[in-house]
Amino acid sequence: MKSLRISCQLFLYHTILFCEMNEIEMNPPTTIDEHFFDMTIFQVLNFTVYVSDEKIGTALCKLSARQREFILLYYFQDMNDKEIAKFYHLSRSAISYTRNRGLEKLKILLNEESYK
Repeated sequence: MKSLRISCQLFLYHTILFCEMNEIEMNPPTTIDEHFFDMTIFQVLNFTVYVSDEKIGTALCKLSARQREFILLYYFQDMNDKEIAKFYHLSRSAISYTRNRGLEKLKILLNEESYK
């Protein structure tokens, strides 16, 4: 019985209540290691786009430059067709058409890759 009481006292001595903890103790700093050699890197306009999925990165490399750029700007830089059209001096519909053709080709390339 005495050893149980000592064990409980030791436990309580090392126990800290949440209300007594400061912000750093409650949320310790963390890091996420992302290695750039695991990514495909694209330069589009003034943006550097990192694609971490190897299959998608490889498939994007097989698209035409315009298709790839429009897809990267739309999906990775969150630009809409109108914003992209301003940079390329094209109509919004031309951007949409080219991007959609690229997406169709990307889908085919990724399906082919999954069967290998």
